[in-house]
Parts: sequence; structure tokens; C-alpha cells
Amino acid sequence: MNRYKQCFVDKIVEDCIQLFTSISKTGKPLENEWTVLSCIIQYDAVSALHKVVALGTGSKCIGASKMSHLGNILNDSHAEVISRRGFLLYLYKNIQLCLENKDSIFEIVESQCKLKENIEFMFYSSQLPCGDASIIRKDDIENIGDIVLCSKRYAQDDVSNIQVKKPKSDVFRTGAKCLENSKQDPKLPGIEYHLLGQVRTKPGRGDRTLSLSCSDKIARWIHLGIQGSLISLLIPEPIYIKHLIFGGGIPYSEDSLKRALFTRDTYMEAKLGLSHHIYQSTITLPWIKTDKRIKPAPSSIIWVNINNGLSEVVVQGKKLGVTKKKETCPNNYLCISKYNLYKAFIEILDSNNKWYKICENEDIKNIAYNDMKRRIMIKLIIINIRFDLFLNPSRVDEGWLNFKIPVRLRATTEQCPTK
Repeated sequence: MNRYKQCFVDKIVEDCIQLFTSISKTGKPLENEWTVLSCIIQYDAVSALHKVVALGTGSKCIGASKMSHLGNILNDSHAEVISRRGFLLYLYKNIQLCLENKDSIFEIVESQCKLKENIEFMFYSSQLPCGDASIIRKDDIENIGDIVLCSKRYAQDDVSNIQVKKPKSDVFRTGAKCLENSKQDPKLPGIEYHLLGQVRTKPGRGDRTLSLSCSDKIARWIHLGIQGSLISLLIPEPIYIKHLIFGGGIPYSEDSLKRALFTRDTYMEAKLGLSHHIYQSTITLPWIKTDKRIKPAPSSIIWVNINNGLSEVVVQGKKLGVTKKKETCPNNYLCISKYNLYKAFIEILDSNNKWYKICENEDIKNIAYNDMKRRIMIKLIIINIRFDLFLNPSRVDEGWLNFKIPVRLRATTEQCPTK
């Protein structure tokens, strides 16, 4: 696997930013707001063409008390997660196209939908993921663009006779918190503030979230594939992201990224034997956090390269404009909600008899989301896949998500509750 040239990396980032610029302004940051942009890019090795297939923005996450058993609320609205969930929708669409013998990134090989050999995917994010990857020694910074680290100016040894007082070593800190039942950060001065290599939950104040940090989630995607457990039953091989691009003008350390994303689980690293490339673009996202952009944008944007560009805005885990009274109506759920992604999965099972073996010939309308996930975990254990890698133990089986997708509603407009 060849490493990309810097000019190509910058071109990809420019295209990601250009796409974000072209989307409707609804949900975008105001003049004093910042956001994070993440994209998944498809590359065709034969034509040497690339295109953005999923885009997400945002930095918000809901607390545990606001999570819903209906699968209608988005727990994690960080840009990295938004783009990945959009990518899942893109995969479902292409699997369905493949089964219908239409143009798709998949092809039928031995009765299975296999990703074409010339197709690969890249991941871009305008900043390093929250959690372990963001714990960087300030004296090890490789490139920080125009960010100012300190308001004081220190004399230079080679041009001054004044004795210079060197700043103490310190790290850029993450707000992501260690899991409750694991070792905790010592919070000592300087470089001893954080404990490296820990699985963490998302940053945030008040009602604590159960969602894991983006460092942990991306590490999981790298080791197990970005396709998720449901799609893993529909395709013969995982889909790996082997090229990761991060924006310019930010605290950056390739060593920290490698530690957080690749080497925390030596068993999986040795088993996979995959090579990955990490890049930093010279292009800076205009909406990153600065002295003028001090408030995080309250909303997130979803864009998926299906149906001529599907776009939605997320606020507090729900589609923008959906009222409390209507939030439990399936028609008002986000396109990337657990409910709608599970619905896409069930629609594929329902339209193709050969997939019924996954359900052991049981009527799929009777299989709730949590039951399907449990069955998948059993299958993964049988084939020796570590489904528990970088997971929050309190959420492994997602047993509280007991919603179903009624078959009678799939082919028609789903009816909303009257109360």
C-alpha cells in the first residue's frame, strides 16, 4: 500500500471543506462558534478518482439520562461519529444496489456482496480525536500551525545573555474521562496529569455520557473494520480504513496517534498485520477553535452521498425542528439513528431469502435490535473476533435497546403515534 503525496492529501482536504461550504448554511457555526469536520472519502485505484461519501460536523454528546430505548436519539454527535454513521448508510445503499445488479461499490462473489478490489476508503478529520490521541506533550509538537501556545515570549539562548527560565513540560489535556471502574488519571502537575492508553468516555460536564471517546471508537474501527457488526454479517470481509488525514493548524503528534489508534491492543495489531498511513494536511479548516471562535456550535450536520446528497441537521441528538411531541414518530428520526440503520439492515434481510439464515429462519419482525446484536456477538465469538475491543463494559450488549422494525411498515410510510 503506497503512501499518498502531500499535494494529494491537501487536495482531499480541500474537497472536504469545499463540500461543507456548499451545503445549506442551516446548522453551520456562527461567527463566534467553532466545529469539527470529519469525512470519509472513497478512492478508486483504477480511475485514480476520489469523492467524499459521508460528511459530519459537531462536538456535542448527550448525557446518559437522555438516551432512548427506541433508537431514535443520537447519543454521540461528534463529527467523527456522524460521518461514520453516514458511511454505514452509504454501505447499506450500495449493498442493496449490488443485490439488485445495479452500479455499486460491491460485486457478487460466491453469492456474497464483496467490496470491489479497486475501492478503498480514507478518513479525514479537522482535529485529532478526543481521548487518548489528544494527550500530546507540548514539547513534542510536530506542527501546530498558527496556534499560540503561550502569551509570554521567552528569550532565545543564542541571542541573549539573560538566563532563560524554561517552561515545565506539560501536555495538551483531554476532557475525556477514564471509565468509572478502571484506573483514573493521577492529575499531577505537568506531563503526569493523564494516564496514557486508557479507554475513556466523551468529554462533557453535568450528566455524564456513556459514549466512548473518538480515539477509542476510531481504534475499534481500525482493528475490527469500520462497517459495524450488522453489516459484517452481510459482507465476507471487514472494510478497513488504511489512510487517516488530520487537519493543519492544530496540536499534532504522529506518535500520539499511533499510540492511541494502533498499538494499544498488541494482539489485534499482530493478528491483522495491516499497514496504515497517517498524514497531516497543510490545510486548516476555517471553523476550528480560535480566540474569535470560542463557543462550540450547538448543532451537527450530516451529509451522505446517496439520493443526490442526503443532508440533515442534528440538535441534541434529534433532527432539527422536531418537537418533543413528535420525536417518537419514526418519520422524524434522523437518517443515521440506530432505528433507521437497523431498518436498512432489516430491509435487506426481508428482500433476500438467502439472508434469513442469519435469523435462523425466525420471522425478522420479531427480532428486536438488542436481540440481533446479541446473536451477532455470539457469531463473532465463534469466529474469534474480539467484539469487546475498546468498548464500555456497561454498554456491551445494549440490552436496553429493545425496539423492532415492523414488517408491515417498511414498504409504506410509517405511522406516528397519536399521543
